[in-house]
Amino acid sequence: MFYNLLKKFRHIIIDFRVRKFRRLKNGHEFIAELFLKDDSCLIIKDYLFLDGTRKYAYHWQNKERKLIIRWDNAPHWKNNSTYPHHKHIERVECVEDSDIRNIDQVLEFISNKLHKNV
Repeated sequence: MFYNLLKKFRHIIIDFRVRKFRRLKNGHEFIAELFLKDDSCLIIKDYLFLDGTRKYAYHWQNKERKLIIRWDNAPHWKNNSTYPHHKHIERVECVEDSDIRNIDQVLEFISNKLHKNV
């Protein structure tokens, strides 16, 4: 599945590094970095548990390694209408609702943003 995403978004991904892929007692852990054509980087942390639940964080940062957007589902922003799913815009304390739930949606979002800036 990951390699299919790399192929689908090869127009924005210039390199990648899988940091960790391992089985846990109760699921799987996947951590990777995608290096993008504008020198930004997407750090992927995705955990899939045997009960079907997921924990994720997709951290997009610019070439200076400052946060652009981070999408995650940590259950600490209970007032958001998309709880526990949310995004942080440029700063950790700037939190907004998010309908994005997986890496494919994140890469589609980034691809659209990068093409608008061309």
